[in-house]
Amino acid sequence: MKDSFMKSPFFDAMRRATEATRGGDLDGATRAIHEAFSGTVAPNSNDAIARGFDGATIDGVAYSSPDSETRQKAAAGGASMLTQTYSGAAGSRDYRLFLPSQTPDGVRGLILMLHGCTQNPDDFSLGTAMNDIAEREGLIVVYPEQTTTHNANGCWNWFEPANQRRGEGEPAILAGIAQQVAQANNVPGHAVFAVGLSAGGAMAAILGAVYSDVFNAVGVHSGLPAGAARDAATAFAAMSGHGVETAVFVDPAAGHARMMIVHGGQDTTVVPSNGVRLFDAMTSVFPKATLHNDPTVEAGLMRRRLVEPDGKTVAEHWEVADLGHAWAGGSPAGTFTSASNPNASEGFVHFFLTSGA
Repeated sequence: MKDSFMKSPFFDAMRRATEATRGGDLDGATRAIHEAFSGTVAPNSNDAIARGFDGATIDGVAYSSPDSETRQKAAAGGASMLTQTYSGAAGSRDYRLFLPSQTPDGVRGLILMLHGCTQNPDDFSLGTAMNDIAEREGLIVVYPEQTTTHNANGCWNWFEPANQRRGEGEPAILAGIAQQVAQANNVPGHAVFAVGLSAGGAMAAILGAVYSDVFNAVGVHSGLPAGAARDAATAFAAMSGHGVETAVFVDPAAGHARMMIVHGGQDTTVVPSNGVRLFDAMTSVFPKATLHNDPTVEAGLMRRRLVEPDGKTVAEHWEVADLGHAWAGGSPAGTFTSASNPNASEGFVHFFLTSGA
């Protein structure tokens, strides 16, 4: 069953812009774009979307959807969810910090989770159920908050050149948060990761390009390539599949973080060609890797990987046929979620912890 899209004024404005563009009404499209990015429409964060999809098993890992009992497991087990603040030369942000209850062998890693527009850290943690997995696997999870002070709809400003470079803006702040928490909690240097949804996914892609020395791997869910836009107008074009070639300089000597991409085949907010572009770009980043088109493991899921000669998977792409603009396998307790399998949260963690050191 197809999911019905979240009734959010932000995305309603984006849909109006699409319709106006198709009808030749460029002035109307521009007004709608300005509404969406300026916040003149108020977001509604109380609705969620869901569709049915049976469980899937990939590489021996079951990607099942969370239920209300498992969502409470971490809290019941003594895990902590704290509020912290980071301040650095590029600016400051509050963030929510999940610490697992028991790590007898030490913390295995840290995941920076970047929410989408109109979301917040608590909403995102509920919808992705990432804390449940982190409790089981001994991971720290960090949820930075993008408030309406910095973007009227709480979007990470991935489309602005000032936020697409190393040492500046939001990338510098987010890398600083990850480094601060990792150092304070003795996280192994090769085990710091970032994941984002939509605008957060686009920002995760930027982090993978300009801070590969901080983030070993990144996850991009329903996001866009780094540097796909230069302003709000080109952001809309990029979301519709017409992004610029690149606006981000990546130092070849510094490399690029490994990347896993998840995208819905029915996503009309950020069209699926963006996920394809992300994956295809990784072939030039890792020229020695070979393409693996994996056998269908579940109806409606196409999976591709880039594998290095040593067997390490450096890029992975899931396209879920019936999924719209929503977190795959998420919980209806959060927004922008689809209760379908495969579970993206399990997929990202599996990729991070098994694909390379």
